[in-house]
Amino acid sequence: MAYQAGETIRLTSTITDSDGVAADPTTITTTIENPSGVEKVAAAAMTKSVKGSYYYDYDIPSINVGGTGTYTYKVTATGSGGRVTISKSSFIVDEPI
Repeated sequence: MAYQAGETIRLTSTITDSDGVAADPTTITTTIENPSGVEKVAAAAMTKSVKGSYYYDYDIPSINVGGTGTYTYKVTATGSGGRVTISKSSFIVDEPI
């Protein structure tokens, strides 16, 4: 699915332990880069919805400052004992209609 300037996208992440059971990390943040690789959001805290489920609502600028194309985001979760888990994903921003 592609998004347009001015829309809000909900980025989600699910955290589980080694047995696949929902788990809450000590910290969880997201970083977002525009198609040019410029960081638009730096290590923003994600919001917990239920155990192991987190989200971050990103408002795509109405004047598409970052440009169209593929934005990437990284979720970093730190667990007990300092263990760090990182996942990466992306979303597409198209020209306004």
